[in-house]
Amino acid sequence: MPFIHKVVLLLAGCLFLISCTQQSTIKGNLDYAESTDLILQEKPIHYKYAPVKAETLSISDDGSFSFALPIDTPAVQTLHIGDRSYPVYLTPQSDLTINITRSDFPENVQIEGYSENWGERYSNYLNEIDGLDSQILQEVEKIKIGEPHQLTELSKKKYEIAETHLQDTPLSEYYMKAVGEHLVFKIRSVEYNDRNFGSFDADSAREAVFKEADSLNFFTFKSLKQQRAGIRDFAHYYARTFGIYDSVKKAYGIDLSEHDIKRVAYEELNEKRIQVLEHMESRDALAHAKMYLIAERIGEQGAEIGRPSYESYLQEFSDYTEYTEFLTYFYNEIKSVSPGEPAVPFAIPDIDGNIHTMEDYRGKFVLLDFWAGWCQPCLEEFPHMRDIYNRYSRDELELVAISNEVDSLVWVQDIKRFKNPWVQLYSGDGFDEKTFTAYKGGGIPFYILVDPDGKIARYNDIRASFNFTSVFDSLLTEYKNSQK
Repeated sequence: MPFIHKVVLLLAGCLFLISCTQQSTIKGNLDYAESTDLILQEKPIHYKYAPVKAETLSISDDGSFSFALPIDTPAVQTLHIGDRSYPVYLTPQSDLTINITRSDFPENVQIEGYSENWGERYSNYLNEIDGLDSQILQEVEKIKIGEPHQLTELSKKKYEIAETHLQDTPLSEYYMKAVGEHLVFKIRSVEYNDRNFGSFDADSAREAVFKEADSLNFFTFKSLKQQRAGIRDFAHYYARTFGIYDSVKKAYGIDLSEHDIKRVAYEELNEKRIQVLEHMESRDALAHAKMYLIAERIGEQGAEIGRPSYESYLQEFSDYTEYTEFLTYFYNEIKSVSPGEPAVPFAIPDIDGNIHTMEDYRGKFVLLDFWAGWCQPCLEEFPHMRDIYNRYSRDELELVAISNEVDSLVWVQDIKRFKNPWVQLYSGDGFDEKTFTAYKGGGIPFYILVDPDGKIARYNDIRASFNFTSVFDSLLTEYKNSQK
């Protein structure tokens, strides 16, 4: 899908709202408003799966817009244009005028109506961190291979800039997020240093990270709430510092994907993850952090395996209704696509415009492969998928690829380039593709195996390069015996 200029008011970045069933007004002008929508969206609890509350606003032909919204308590929302965002702070009965220069967004945004110079301070913050994130990503690649790096120095520099400009403002969440990013990089460096330098003291390094986290108030409820799922990332990388990934790869003798390692060694990894919960400074912080780790368990291991932890959380934190309601919603969503449930119906065209439906493949196993040409792990699976395509007849197994590519022209080029012989389908929208989202897909490659009766047989726990053949042979034998 071609890029469409959009202005998006998202409650995921920073429009601050205050009120008690009062109204705030956002108005202003966009210098280039063609094919542009304004969307006001609240921050969900869990960024991958929580339902999103959004309002689509309209922009007049001359680029002006005006929107009144009810506000009960202070809150942060975000103004988006495409994939770029800008924070705005709203208070009860506040009137903000926002003027946007499209070509310079988010750097050139003028806001009138604040009681203090928060807009100016955020602009200064953006100017000072310009290019810093790109430098940090370059340093991440260095640390992975044991080269000298400045990763943690640069991440510290970012949070110090945020501290200078934003710590005592309504936009202080940008400071807390920068702190969280820094600490994640610090704990990641422990894993890589332990792997690359034989005399490295991982225990002391982990202890130093926790000491720094405590000094920066990372484990407080206020900090964790602004991090959103950041505690999940910290716990994940903490678990990796114990050499579990390297041990699994050595045991299997092959370079497993991260997804496969997380499944094979989940219990061992999770045992380390939950150690982080011991550092929470309050029950509020514990409820918040534990909610994310349990959501991750349900998402990674499935509803049945996640059920005991989920039910235990509902009892332990029954007074945290926002969290229990989210986990209940999320658990039911994952359960709806668990093995034994009906496969998600679809009607998607191939390159010739022929419509394929899930029902077309009734009577045989179907492996749904969600992929994109830019996804290197997806491409690395292709030789193994060709092997299983040739190993089984089309009466036994059909492979159906559903692209997560945004641009249909790129998809056409990719299928001609790779020349994979199995069914290739495309319905657009990238990660918002309907079948992918209906299956609660979070990343690619993503695989669903559907049985001949049209029910989900396996949910993203099989991979052609790893365990597909052994798993499928067992399922196929069982199915054939049932038909005798």
